Amino acid sequence: LTTPTSILPLIIAMNIAALLTFALALGAVSCVQHGDERHASVPGGYFFAFTNGNCTANRALGTTECGDGPRPTIDVVDPREMKVVASVPITETYGPVVWADPVYMEKCEESGPPKGYVLANERGGRIVIIDAAKAIAGAGEDAIITTLPMGDRPVHGYAIPHIDGQGNVGEFWSHSDGDGHFDVVKLGFWDDIHVPEITAHVETPGHGKLLWDSDLWPYGYASNTAEPYLMEIDLRNYNKTRHIKFTTHEEEPDSHCMGTHGLAYSKYNKHIYATCSGNDTVGGENGLVEVNPEGDEMVLVKKHTNARGGQVYESLDGKWIVAIDKANDEIVFLEARGTGEESSVEYVVAASKDHCALGEEPSCAGMPDKVAFYPLPDGSMNFYFSLTSPQNKNGTDGVGFINSKNLGTQDTLTNIPGGSGGSKYRSIYSGGDHVATIMAHPYDGIMLIDGANGKLAGTVETNTGSTRVIYVPDEPTGKYCDQL
Repeated sequence: LTTPTSILPLIIAMNIAALLTFALALGAVSCVQHGDERHASVPGGYFFAFTNGNCTANRALGTTECGDGPRPTIDVVDPREMKVVASVPITETYGPVVWADPVYMEKCEESGPPKGYVLANERGGRIVIIDAAKAIAGAGEDAIITTLPMGDRPVHGYAIPHIDGQGNVGEFWSHSDGDGHFDVVKLGFWDDIHVPEITAHVETPGHGKLLWDSDLWPYGYASNTAEPYLMEIDLRNYNKTRHIKFTTHEEEPDSHCMGTHGLAYSKYNKHIYATCSGNDTVGGENGLVEVNPEGDEMVLVKKHTNARGGQVYESLDGKWIVAIDKANDEIVFLEARGTGEESSVEYVVAASKDHCALGEEPSCAGMPDKVAFYPLPDGSMNFYFSLTSPQNKNGTDGVGFINSKNLGTQDTLTNIPGGSGGSKYRSIYSGGDHVATIMAHPYDGIMLIDGANGKLAGTVETNTGSTRVIYVPDEPTGKYCDQL
């Protein structure tokens, strides 16, 4: 069977159009989780696996220590060769190191190509700065540029890169849970913390996150699990500008919130979302608060009590607000509608069949922790969820996934076995052609999935104690440098 030559130009044009649509979907990412999402569209990169070796942290006290055995490392994994191709050893010179959030960033130059760096929080109160090119090239310890002291008990860190048309210098914002503030490092200037102690609480410091988006510029928003507030910060001058306080249970049960945690934003309706917790003593339900930041005051639109989890994310196109409810073994999909319109819960998908993971069945994989998004050429999206139960020693927990076209017809995630985590937290990242998540069983390493078809690509053994994974391009992409 042959194709008539008269329609070949049409077919070629259609294929080119499809490829362009796919490239745009990958490159013009609107959502912000970490601040490095645009780089994920560039194939040919590596996954950096952050391992703790035999070092541990007391999260309550913010102290770290190391036992006998392997030291921490940053292992560079090539997903094409399915092996560790380089490693950055963290020697005893640096003392105990227990990793928290890392992120890849690029310093945009007025002349010449950008330079790539990895900045990582270390739970002992430091930020570790890595030369990405040297790490990939196998320079080992020489890839470490420096470490900078910061506030107590850091966990979450965020890249605020060059924002198109704003002329700002890229910054890394690191949240100190112990002190309840952000410390900021300006990219390429490694002498010190440049803006210390940006307040991110009202009265009581606590664990928190940061939300920013170019659409929200110049404002960012901070959560705090210890207080019933969502706070607004001017990212240019680092001042707190506004906040919204959620009510007590006695004042208004439907709006009650003891503390806030996960944050998301949708460009569809211009609303901010924050997970909020209730309290068994004073009452109140867990839920997801939807807030309109437009106008003189931040206004509560609705508290969605049927989205009860502690994590929330926005899909790459901003259409779906994805609330992960680990405790109830489900994912809640809210659809963001037009500007200013209230969103609605459209679909609830079980992580395990009949929620068997809640019964702690030894062969039942479920209880999702985090999500990675992978867009497809047809305009649909694969949602990949790291699973945290039952931590099967054979590695069958794996990852659960669903395609956006199957929402409404598929009631349970499709399980991809291949590796199990070792705790209730499990990092997952999308980049290039793959999605990667950490694993502890049957060995420490990362599990790699073909992002397009949802099939297991392979598993790679790393150093002991894999705890975080991120995607790092082979060379700087310049994706955030277009309008310097």
